[in-house]
Amino acid sequence: MSEPVLAARALSKSFGPNDVLKGIEFEVHAGASVALCGENGAGKSTLIKLLTGLYHPTSGHVEFNGNQEDWSSPRASLDAGIAVVHQEFSTIGALSVAENIFLDAEPLTRFGLIDRKALVSRTEALLDKLGIHLPARSLVDELSVADKQMVEIAKALRSDARVLILDEPTAVLSQNETRHLFKIINELRARGLGIVYVSHRLDEIFEICTDITVIKDGVVTSQGPVADYSHDTVIAAMVGRELGNLFPEKPHGAEAGIPMLAVRDLVVADGVPPVSFEVKAGEILGLAGLVGSGRTELALAIYGAEAVSGTVLIEGEPLDYRSPSNSIDAGILMLTESRKDDGLFLNSSVARNFAATTPGHGVHPARVAIGHEEARARVMKDRFGVVVDNVGLPISALSGGNQQKVLIARLLENRPKVLILDEPTRGVDVGAKSEIYKMLRHLADEGMAILAISSELIEIVGLCDRVFVMRDGELAAELMSQEISEEAIMSVAAAETSSHHGVASNG
Repeated sequence: MSEPVLAARALSKSFGPNDVLKGIEFEVHAGASVALCGENGAGKSTLIKLLTGLYHPTSGHVEFNGNQEDWSSPRASLDAGIAVVHQEFSTIGALSVAENIFLDAEPLTRFGLIDRKALVSRTEALLDKLGIHLPARSLVDELSVADKQMVEIAKALRSDARVLILDEPTAVLSQNETRHLFKIINELRARGLGIVYVSHRLDEIFEICTDITVIKDGVVTSQGPVADYSHDTVIAAMVGRELGNLFPEKPHGAEAGIPMLAVRDLVVADGVPPVSFEVKAGEILGLAGLVGSGRTELALAIYGAEAVSGTVLIEGEPLDYRSPSNSIDAGILMLTESRKDDGLFLNSSVARNFAATTPGHGVHPARVAIGHEEARARVMKDRFGVVVDNVGLPISALSGGNQQKVLIARLLENRPKVLILDEPTRGVDVGAKSEIYKMLRHLADEGMAILAISSELIEIVGLCDRVFVMRDGELAAELMSQEISEEAIMSVAAAETSSHHGVASNG
């Protein structure tokens, strides 16, 4: 086999007494696509930061093109040919596509001014080469999330990169957009680029990657060709044990309870038919559909975050003057799609984030005793298995899965009757996903009504008792128990005409 273009040799990193990575051996070859897998907190991000010069190793070294390197900064590794597309976008909305792609590398006129004509021309040539169809002069603020992702990829590849590192690249992409991304990845591999692909979605890894490296607790637990692995062996290497069934068993033959949430003639957008449905106590109802089908908009409308016409009832009583605060008072709680934008106070402690929406039952907000937040947060930590040494640490120090557990625990402090979850496991590793699934099933078994939105079809199929498939803002089909499958959902979601499954309006 040829020499790797990028490699970690006995790479270790410690922060004080905490050994984050221990003797990592990792290789990326030209034309290969290597999956980097592991639970949140396993050390994947630290490895990427070491490979690109953001961190310096405690011991060991990085090799690039056969030479030992000690990058002075991420810019130095980028200039050498290592490009990274991070999970969190770095685009600037007020700038155009072209300005974002060539930020800090704009072509200049002989007078030292930006050469706008050359900037647009270079951008169009690059986008055409990558098969990305975006107007170079469009403001990034006007683009969809998926198109912003494409801008990030083009920005990373504006120079002659030898290695491209992609961190959760499909988290915000629809199925069609994911297919296009995979086409770009395969074309880049054919041109000789080495790809590092970080994802919690195992189906994608088996489709797009040639090799796999699994890290657990800072140590490589398994690596080799993808063909030598199955889903179960990857999961076992990631979590250190067999998970068994990823999803808890659904209740068989048990009737759901009374309608807990009822939606009547809710008009979410102009030109879209009104929506009516119910979620019963003890039921997990799924909302499936392609990105842009209207799932999030419907959830926000129910929650009162969007002004729409129609009626929302909780236990048969209309919820007047809909707003998020009134919904919370009535017993409807919502986990938003983006925990970092809409859910977390990143500079605040775990304890403060947990207590953000309620001081605790029977406690007046103006009379919260010193240490009360921390004491409650420690109880929450133990109950929900949140991995953190000290609840006084910033929540930004936690992995994505542990941040998600804190947010769900915070919602449950309000003792909801209805729980709306928009992408409940986005960016969460497979071990934490299993724990969240079991938690949600337990809540449903106790009588809570749960409305779950997910772009991961396996999640909808494995978790939900009943599923509505959305298309173009309307409920296109209702699938019951044995009807629920990935094929059935996609046949409706991607269809151009209405399905004939028949959607029950429940009155």
